[in-house]
Amino acid sequence: GYVGNLSPRKKAVIKDIDYDFPENGDPTIRIKAYDKGFKLAGQENQKVWKKPPPGILYSEIAEEIAAANGLTPVVTPTKGRHLRVVQSNVSDAQFLKELAAKARDRDGDGVTGYVFYIQDDELHFHPRELDQKPAVVLEYFTDRKGVLRSFRPSTQSQGAKGPGVETRAVGVDPRKKEPVEHKASNETTPERTSLGRRTYLVDGNTGEARYKEQESGQIVPSFERSEGFHEEPRQEPAQDLAEGRFKEAELRQVEAVAVTIGIPTLRAKQNVEVKGVGRKFSGVYYCHSVRHVIGEGGYHCELRLKKNALGKGAGEKSDEAKGRRNDQEAPPAPAEEPPAMVTIDADTGERR
Repeated sequence: GYVGNLSPRKKAVIKDIDYDFPENGDPTIRIKAYDKGFKLAGQENQKVWKKPPPGILYSEIAEEIAAANGLTPVVTPTKGRHLRVVQSNVSDAQFLKELAAKARDRDGDGVTGYVFYIQDDELHFHPRELDQKPAVVLEYFTDRKGVLRSFRPSTQSQGAKGPGVETRAVGVDPRKKEPVEHKASNETTPERTSLGRRTYLVDGNTGEARYKEQESGQIVPSFERSEGFHEEPRQEPAQDLAEGRFKEAELRQVEAVAVTIGIPTLRAKQNVEVKGVGRKFSGVYYCHSVRHVIGEGGYHCELRLKKNALGKGAGEKSDEAKGRRNDQEAPPAPAEEPPAMVTIDADTGERR
């Protein structure tokens, strides 16, 4: 940061300390540290999470893991109670990541999908806030302040195309002994938030044939019915899994790296608005990570951004994104007040 304008203090656990006494120059100390999430990734666990009927929520599991690791839970209550949830030979971090992909806080088509991460002393387990107003606007070239130094977007239309076009969850209902199959796609998830108007993740956008009846962009096994339910869930668990995987893949449709001047208040997991990069790429982005760098070139920030849809200039082969568009704009920057006017005596040089 700057004098009088520092970024928030970070809390971490020191991993390594390297000392350097060079032949020329000043001695230096280099410190490597982990965030407190390393506690959750250090070992694999085998456990069955359960509560008496009506059962346990995914959000309650997140709160218990946070308490066991000395973290403050920032958790949004989830929908759907389960008589038992199996954690099978995976770390707590991986387990919460899997739960986040199929968690939801309300009923609806396309609302599934939480995000899990550790920030300072907090364990976050809640919906990804794609519908929020951008925290800051970054304008390329025409911004007189030169905040946005560079912007490098890339479209992942093929890399994300399989699950980002359609994801199908397939399983078996052990009580009915019948197969369970649910799909998630652009058409079936109209209540998700879209950070744009057009999508390239559509069938046939490069000339290949559409999916056959038995095909899908990605087929994932669903064991959610084995968890058991005290009451029949309002939304099929396999549908939650399919929606979560689809939305995660769709968010990789556009990935960008932006470099700005040093902005102490920039943080990850919020929306930013990018302007001046053409109709196709301008708009709201989700900030996946921010790196604050202080080096020989001064202080700058490196942002990794994601976007699940494109702008109006996406081209003829794109299709309309069916989700709820986030067209909000970042709040205007406060106008800088001009310095107070003073009068200088031309003869004496003194202020009047």
